[in-house]
Amino acid sequence: MVGVVLALAVPAWADSVTYYVGVEDMVGGDYDYNDLVLSLTGTGLTLQQSGGVWSKEPVLGTSGVPFWNHSSWDGPAYNVGYCIYGGGSCGSGLDTSAEYLATSTGGPVNSVYFTASGDVTATVSFHVAAWSDVVGWYLLSDPGTINWINSTASETGTFSFDPGGAFGLVANTNGGWLGDTYYSQLSQGGTSDTFGSHFAFFGNPAVPSPVPEPGSMVLMGTALLGVSFILRRRNKQSAGQ
Repeated sequence: MVGVVLALAVPAWADSVTYYVGVEDMVGGDYDYNDLVLSLTGTGLTLQQSGGVWSKEPVLGTSGVPFWNHSSWDGPAYNVGYCIYGGGSCGSGLDTSAEYLATSTGGPVNSVYFTASGDVTATVSFHVAAWSDVVGWYLLSDPGTINWINSTASETGTFSFDPGGAFGLVANTNGGWLGDTYYSQLSQGGTSDTFGSHFAFFGNPAVPSPVPEPGSMVLMGTALLGVSFILRRRNKQSAGQ
């Protein structure tokens, strides 16, 4: 009986993970992926992808490997790698321990989406481009409906949304109207580019230390009270004998 109660009391764990995203807004441009940089965090947030591997910080510069590591037209030491890792014109870096996602040959990953178990918080940190770049999300079940995260040109800040299902990212160069549109899943359409995806992803894919959800804590407490009641009852019965 005690074993059954303890088994029921095993808590469900909730993880809060952060991913960083860089956007390249121009076909045939400098491919520095710093035109708009944001982070995504949320309970159970998981990046789903096909064809990519996670790798440690490369030597930043202009080698073109990985795909975002190019010279930027915005100035020296300004591609998205410097925005993530620091050491350049973006400041101290958003996450110096982050890994980057790329193919085994250093190319962009053309099929990326996310799953989450609740609300997602998006923080737009950098908007370097002169165009009216905006970023949004779409449900995989309804890719034609785009929900914009930042609604106006150069708008930064923190925004929250509840996707309610698996979702991808989309960016547009004209405030969401008649500009070039890029999807994190190239199969969904949008502006095509032989170079590949216009999104670069960074993060720490290893699962962090788990934190029990409030409901699980209540269940654990109830289970412990039940065990305590059973033990007290047995002790009384033993004393009576």
